[in-house]
Amino acid sequence: AVEEYGGSSVGWPIFACWAYFLSVALTAPAMPGLCNSLANADGSTRVSPAGVDLKGTFESVDQLMTFFFDPLWGAVSDHVGRKPLQVLACAGITVGWGTAALSRSIPVLLAGRAVDGVTSCMLPICQSAVKDITPPHKLVSQLGLLQGVAVGAAFLIGGMAGGILAKVKSPRHVFALASTAALLAGIAIALFAPETLPRPRRAPRVAWARANPLSAVRRLVGSSASFGASAAFLSFWLGLNGLQVNLYNYASFRFGWEPSTAVGLQAASGVVLALSNVLGPQLLAPRIGDAGVIRVGLLGFAACLAAMGLASSGRAFALAVLGSSVATMCLPGLTGLIAQQAPAGQAGAMLTALDSVSTLDRLIAYKVMSRLFAWGISNGRPSVHFHVGCACVLAGWLLFERMASKAVHAQGAPPPTGDEGKL
Repeated sequence: AVEEYGGSSVGWPIFACWAYFLSVALTAPAMPGLCNSLANADGSTRVSPAGVDLKGTFESVDQLMTFFFDPLWGAVSDHVGRKPLQVLACAGITVGWGTAALSRSIPVLLAGRAVDGVTSCMLPICQSAVKDITPPHKLVSQLGLLQGVAVGAAFLIGGMAGGILAKVKSPRHVFALASTAALLAGIAIALFAPETLPRPRRAPRVAWARANPLSAVRRLVGSSASFGASAAFLSFWLGLNGLQVNLYNYASFRFGWEPSTAVGLQAASGVVLALSNVLGPQLLAPRIGDAGVIRVGLLGFAACLAAMGLASSGRAFALAVLGSSVATMCLPGLTGLIAQQAPAGQAGAMLTALDSVSTLDRLIAYKVMSRLFAWGISNGRPSVHFHVGCACVLAGWLLFERMASKAVHAQGAPPPTGDEGKL
């Protein structure tokens, strides 16, 4: 069957994604203080090993739940539509942040993080909603709009607002605001947002056999194009996660930066990322094609990681970090290519599979890259994690060129039907 597009605006998926990640971003500056206040005997927010460990435990619980449940929600959304899952994601994060605002019991807070992790499916569901209503030749630019405006702008605005409120009031006030914002967003979506997946295009039933992490991996390696694009996507995030987890400590150790300097760099990077994801595909794709945009992003990011490791001054390091934000223009193209490999009626399952495996990628990267940085400090090679990240991105680029680049030119073709590409 030929898919029909139109009838809904990408404005609602962008709003849903923006509101959700605004709630996430608000709490980012407040979470360390909350964890330290719970772990310290005197209730202070000073940094302590116990507080750092507690924050890591909260994040691990959240991400592990996301890894296990994301494939389920993708399969469910292919059958019932995207809107119910957007409401579910808002409800889950409302509970997660609400427990942080109201309770001082660590088990209760862990339960809240678990609920949030179980329902944390907003990004792939909104990406699926954009695919529902966008012709293939416009998909990359629309996904870039979602990624740049919704995610990038949300973290820029929310991170700054959360940091100010946490300083003026307290971390718990930030979590109360974030929970309220997520609740209001969920109500607005439930009452006013249109459904982007019409009934004739929905899966006849939930594919329960595929709604698990193992199936998610199999889905992503089901064709050479999806395998190559997924490998490039995950290798890019492996390098980016290594930068994110070590940014503050590396900048302080290597260049003597104060935390406020790193915060300023992150804010500037957020602006560059948002503009790059929106404008990069729109301006460059007509000239060099979607494959060219992906290629420039992957090779540019590898070069920026190498430059970060070689930087001898804070200014050179900052320029390399900003350059890496420009290179994120390749992510909408890779996401669009992966989405196009989904059989008809299974876009939600494919994109939540990608999100699930990306969560596992993040868990591994945070641990491995932190250990590499620690080893590098002890052995006089503090930048080793940047070079390892560069090598991983180059490996992902090679797999993209070998297995997926030709498929980018066929993104305008109808998606496969039936069971092609299943293992």
